[in-house]
Amino acid sequence: MEKIGFLYALGAAITWGLVYTIDQKILSGISPITLLFINSVITTIIMSPFVFFNHESIKSVLHWNNTTRILIIISVILATLASFFIFSGIKKLGSETASMIEIAYPFFVVLFSFIFFRATPNIYFFMGGALIFIGSIIIIKFA
Repeated sequence: MEKIGFLYALGAAITWGLVYTIDQKILSGISPITLLFINSVITTIIMSPFVFFNHESIKSVLHWNNTTRILIIISVILATLASFFIFSGIKKLGSETASMIEIAYPFFVVLFSFIFFRATPNIYFFMGGALIFIGSIIIIKFA
């Protein structure tokens, strides 16, 4: 395992933990759609200079094949839908409960990778997925 990749993933987990906690406070006063819109606008403002000044990223867009374009569109639509679902879950259930349910996504990553891309997961992925579900149920049921 590459150390920097591990640090990035750990950084994402810590950052998302903070984001969920803050989002719960924000969502007590606004709708999930409004927060999703504000996030999109601010992300666009922040990322625009990086894309604009990185000429290689702009050039690479011109060379994408149709499959890549379609997959990007599907991915962005699904990411938007996922953000709406998690914001709505946080608003209705609280950040702690919503995050415990949402943390089951690695199981679905393995499942969909198998279904759509014929990836071959080993037994440890399924065992880990089962443990994630069991852990989530225990926390939700008894916490």
